[in-house]
Amino acid sequence: MDLCEELKLGVCATADGGAALFNMADGQFFAGLMLCDVAARSVLIVRHKDKKRYSVLCGSADGVIHRIPLNTDPNTGKVDEENPFGVSEYDKTAMKPRHTGPVMCMESPDDDIFVSGGQDGTLRIWECTEKGTGDVDDQQMQQPRETKCLYALTGYKLWLGSICTDEKRLISDGGERSIVVRDYSRAKPGTNGRASI
Repeated sequence: MDLCEELKLGVCATADGGAALFNMADGQFFAGLMLCDVAARSVLIVRHKDKKRYSVLCGSADGVIHRIPLNTDPNTGKVDEENPFGVSEYDKTAMKPRHTGPVMCMESPDDDIFVSGGQDGTLRIWECTEKGTGDVDDQQMQQPRETKCLYALTGYKLWLGSICTDEKRLISDGGERSIVVRDYSRAKPGTNGRASI
């Protein structure tokens, strides 16, 4: 589950492979979206740099992360509860590359950036900037550009349970009864976007 104070709503991952939105004021669910044929394991609401657009991310048991833009009113900042999701059932929402194990957790240290953790012990740092620059129309406001994996950290854990992050560090726990701290503030892009520790 994830809560978004700015939008006054929360999102839950569901065992039947979806994401469900609820109002934080009264706790009532008002919308759901089926994304995959396996259980959803993690969810996150990401705010974009313009502070007006948001996306729901849903990590599933098959290692795939789905990204769904939310329909928000740029003037009020509220989600359209009648039509909250900016995709149809036919749109492709799966991001690449996928984790090789269930996506156990996701965390966002800053606008447009998020980190995902797979049960296989991998961490990925993603950027999800929006399509268009400058003045954009209402249709462009809801259309995400392809999400980009900036870094993939692999090979240092047997399995991963959870992650926590700020703008400089990644902290994760896992199967070998240890906590790993990774400072990525000095990491350099390149080498196919991969780093190992």
